[in-house]
Amino acid sequence: MKNKKIPLEEYQFDHFIIDDSFVNFALNKKQADVLKWEQWFLQNPKNKETALEAKAIILTLRFKKQELSGDFVYSEWNKLNNRLHLEKTTTPLYNRKIIRKRIWQYASVASILLLFAVAIYYYTSIHKPQEVLYSQEVVVPKGKINKVILPDSTLVYINADSKLKYSNFSGQQNREVFLEGEAYFDVTHNAKKPFIVHTAENDITVHGTAFNVYAYPAENIFRTSLERGKITVSHNKGKAVLLKVKQTYIFNKESKQSSVIETPDVTSCSAWKDGIIIFRNQRFADMLHTLARTCNVTFELRNKKVGNIRFTGSFSSNDTIDVILGVVKTTTPFDYERFQDTIIIK
Repeated sequence: MKNKKIPLEEYQFDHFIIDDSFVNFALNKKQADVLKWEQWFLQNPKNKETALEAKAIILTLRFKKQELSGDFVYSEWNKLNNRLHLEKTTTPLYNRKIIRKRIWQYASVASILLLFAVAIYYYTSIHKPQEVLYSQEVVVPKGKINKVILPDSTLVYINADSKLKYSNFSGQQNREVFLEGEAYFDVTHNAKKPFIVHTAENDITVHGTAFNVYAYPAENIFRTSLERGKITVSHNKGKAVLLKVKQTYIFNKESKQSSVIETPDVTSCSAWKDGIIIFRNQRFADMLHTLARTCNVTFELRNKKVGNIRFTGSFSSNDTIDVILGVVKTTTPFDYERFQDTIIIK
């Protein structure tokens, strides 16, 4: 006797579980099945919730290598276990054997996956790197520069609109700090306790040296320039790049490409700490970012063409923004209007 075929519109939870095409949809295995069920959802919205519950169970049984908390492992197992204990009275006789077979297949797989999940949780909980706890934070607003001496006597100049986090370094294997923005470091040498500067995407390991770091989160470019000593730079814990004196490491966040260039006049990279603003063949649009932080103003660049014009020159941090823009205008054709601290470039 052939099993009676149930119309899709009458599907209940157990019907979805034993339907091979629905399993393909849930696991995104066959495009035809994916399109079929997506179209069906549009035509049968009242059954969508039940179908998605079935999909969630199927996806739960897929093992993905990731760090799992103990609560997550046991929570997911309990939900799966409860769902697999279907009421016999709700299941038609003709397909109970099929459902029972599918459930036991899933339950067997789930048992194995649970063991894997618990093993991964145990492994990662033991081998997870110790998180650095930063007890101190220095926040420098726009228009200001701050000088800080760290507990190990390392000297740090922090540029405008930047933030530095650090601790007292006691009881730690390394001396670690976290930077958002720009800073110049003159690090006290300690071969037994490396000094590490963390940024959002890059880490710099140093051994008694002086260097500048430019790492503003909102900007596309990260760079660090070495004045003396030696440093290594790594992106997201990847392969470290050794930097020599008078070299600059540049990382493009958008393209994920990095490069190392020679910087003969390397001290110009940190001239800002001495109150000097230096631009070297820099796009006008990029200059505005620096001037906005240094002079504590906001720019609105309406003339997009002028944004790509490049400029070379230097200014004192004591110069007003009107003086600076007046000098730039002699070589760059633009006009501007100022409304208090907002400047519109036309």
